Amino acid sequence: MMPSGGRSPACCIPMGGSIWILDDDADLGSLLLEQFGQRGWQARHLQHPRDLEQALAETVPDLLVLDELLPGQRGTDVLTRLRQAHPQLPVLMLSALGAPRDRIAGLEAGANDYLGKPFLFRELQLRVEQLLRNTAPTGAGAAVPLPDQAWQLGDLRLDPERLWVGRADGVGQDLSRGDVALLQLLCSRAGEVVSRQELGQASGSLVDAQQSRSIDVRLSRLRRLLLELHPGDQMIETVRGQGYRLTAAVRPLAPGGG
Repeated sequence: MMPSGGRSPACCIPMGGSIWILDDDADLGSLLLEQFGQRGWQARHLQHPRDLEQALAETVPDLLVLDELLPGQRGTDVLTRLRQAHPQLPVLMLSALGAPRDRIAGLEAGANDYLGKPFLFRELQLRVEQLLRNTAPTGAGAAVPLPDQAWQLGDLRLDPERLWVGRADGVGQDLSRGDVALLQLLCSRAGEVVSRQELGQASGSLVDAQQSRSIDVRLSRLRRLLLELHPGDQMIETVRGQGYRLTAAVRPLAPGGG
């Protein structure tokens, strides 16, 4: 990992954000603590998943940088459990496993972004800035996140609070936070074509949707999942060269499912 000496203009750096690093590499942790601190971020290095659990009992950071290869378990397993209690916490996975299948597994587990090792610190810095900016209080020019709106998709219900989609008889499937964000955006614009770039932004990914097939893979998985729950009804349509469109009849549900 080669740190870059360049910096963003001070006005563009989200200052004061708290960043936790869960990585058992002590040297990397020390380096990131130094680099993040120089940019005004409050950084904390944790080396074991149990350290994260103990720290989360006291407070929650603004961003978690999570390694995939941790002592005794995988970062994706940690992330899956984390999403149950903290579905809105931005997570950037940082891993020596950089193959497409590894990045996709991290995104499907609920990561907002994924960066392979070795990396340039400048790239990591830009990705961290974007994630912090996306979760900062809404102001002029800030991205407005979709609310936790539940939706009825044909005979299926999307429950963002439970991270779940399923039928009235209780048969359903747990989703990652990124999958929920994709379905929420498609529901909010049912019948319209939603571009791959918009879907990538909604899922929290900073991977360029024009250069990566991660969005296509996730949409293909969601399409199969919905078809399994409601056979014979293909709810997500691919519009070649443009994006995706939700073809199911949808309606927003009141809190509590009414």
